[in-house]
Amino acid sequence: MLISPSSVALFLALSIFKFATASPHWILAEQDSIATSSLHIRRQTPNTNIEELYVELPIDHNDTSATLNGSNTFWHRYWVDDEFYQDGGPVFIYDVGELDGSTKYENFLTNDTVYFRQLMRNYSGIGIVWEHRYYGNSTPVVIDSNTTAEDLKYLNTQQSLADLDAFARQFSSPQTNLSLTPDAVPWVMTGGSYPAMRAVFMRNWYPDTIYAAFASSAPVEASVDMSFYWDPVPKGMRAYGYGNCTNDIHTAIVHMDKLMEDPAKAAALKVKFLGLGADKNDNPTFADALNCIFWYWQGWGMGTTQTFQLRDFCDYIETDPATNDTAPEEGWAASKGVDYTIDRWASYPKFITVVNLFLDTNCTGSQTEEVPDCDLNKPFTDPSTIAWTWQYCTQWGEFQYYNAGPDQIISKYNDLQHQIDICHRQFPTGLPEVPDTNATNAIFGGWSTRPSNTYWSGGEFDPWRTLSPLSDEPFAPNVTTFTEPPECGVGSDLDEIFGYIMPNSEHEFDITAKGTEWPESVEVFTKALDKWLKCYKPKV
Repeated sequence: MLISPSSVALFLALSIFKFATASPHWILAEQDSIATSSLHIRRQTPNTNIEELYVELPIDHNDTSATLNGSNTFWHRYWVDDEFYQDGGPVFIYDVGELDGSTKYENFLTNDTVYFRQLMRNYSGIGIVWEHRYYGNSTPVVIDSNTTAEDLKYLNTQQSLADLDAFARQFSSPQTNLSLTPDAVPWVMTGGSYPAMRAVFMRNWYPDTIYAAFASSAPVEASVDMSFYWDPVPKGMRAYGYGNCTNDIHTAIVHMDKLMEDPAKAAALKVKFLGLGADKNDNPTFADALNCIFWYWQGWGMGTTQTFQLRDFCDYIETDPATNDTAPEEGWAASKGVDYTIDRWASYPKFITVVNLFLDTNCTGSQTEEVPDCDLNKPFTDPSTIAWTWQYCTQWGEFQYYNAGPDQIISKYNDLQHQIDICHRQFPTGLPEVPDTNATNAIFGGWSTRPSNTYWSGGEFDPWRTLSPLSDEPFAPNVTTFTEPPECGVGSDLDEIFGYIMPNSEHEFDITAKGTEWPESVEVFTKALDKWLKCYKPKV
């Protein structure tokens, strides 16, 4: 899943809300009983081939005497499947990133259609699904709405990379106790979005630990401004034949922005969309609600999900219910007027469902009965969303505010200040005004990072490609991709990169299990991996 600012944090919150089964409170309660046990702590999982394990790691790798809540260590969770392992085979590690790992491990270790399990089988490798510090059960503190900046001071990308290096340096087979450190066998790291960034950084920072990396949709450039996150959406909608919907959304947003300049008209608009009581919300938070129709774009494009699909929304507003006619390319607003389009949007049956889901609120749409808790300005309560909010507000930025211009699809009230306010709403003290993204790029390399033995992929209409070296934005480096595997240990020049852009696709489409995989992309990587593994030489 991709990293994201506040708005995508809402998307992440939905994923975790639906699938998480374990609470950080559980491992904290257990620590007293397992802290004196061996380095690895086993837990049973429903699948007998998979072991859930814990490793004790320092709170601070720069100062191992540093403590948090009286302890200088914490327990870090991971899962292992050695079903296909044969001596000398590689260790494949899938990084979960900014999610509870319990939402991912079973799919990646047991689903035969997923690339990760295929790598394990084809290369006789062992598979590890790795949780990130401060997520799931790998957290040294309880994370909830009362979590402070002091609690999270050891949550950053640098410490999380050091976690993985420290783990790898002492890893052995849970079944045989055979040493499987990077000195004994090659370690290959894969991931998508923020985990893809981490795969790149691990290969760059710890090349003796991670031998090769597969980075799908890796936005490695930190940036306060990410208004351009939205630009691929109208491009993709037009490419998929929904130019009429794109035009109508643009026209409706521009008109509603004008209406909201008048407080009385703004109040009426909020009630029209969300029901009585919604008028108490300010314009920026109402803009968040309007954004919700796009929050499945990065993962599904115009495709289907159980809850909502942009295709269904567009079919609804572009079909005249009286005649069943479909709008022409310019959309209905051009002939029927913008009020017609706004009315159709407000009456879309699934709109309120999606708003309530993403914004954790309880609007009803009722025009006759006021609901007291139609509140669009709540701090996040989901632990993973809180942790990710800290990370993007302190290191990565990527504030997704409105995309001004002819393709504007986001309200102007969702501006940069509103995105910054969301950070300080969650953490009233202890945050910088904005993250120092120049410092972040100086640490990690941003667009210019080019580790060897690394493959990059991205979707043509993926909003996160805009901050990847594969970006085609006018402000991004002009980089040429190539797919012929480079030599072992040889990086590329800044004007080229070993990578592939998947046509007509969005975020992580080559590594997810939605039936939309791009085997061509995985094949580019495995062809390179075949070549690179021949160069690996064990040190023990």
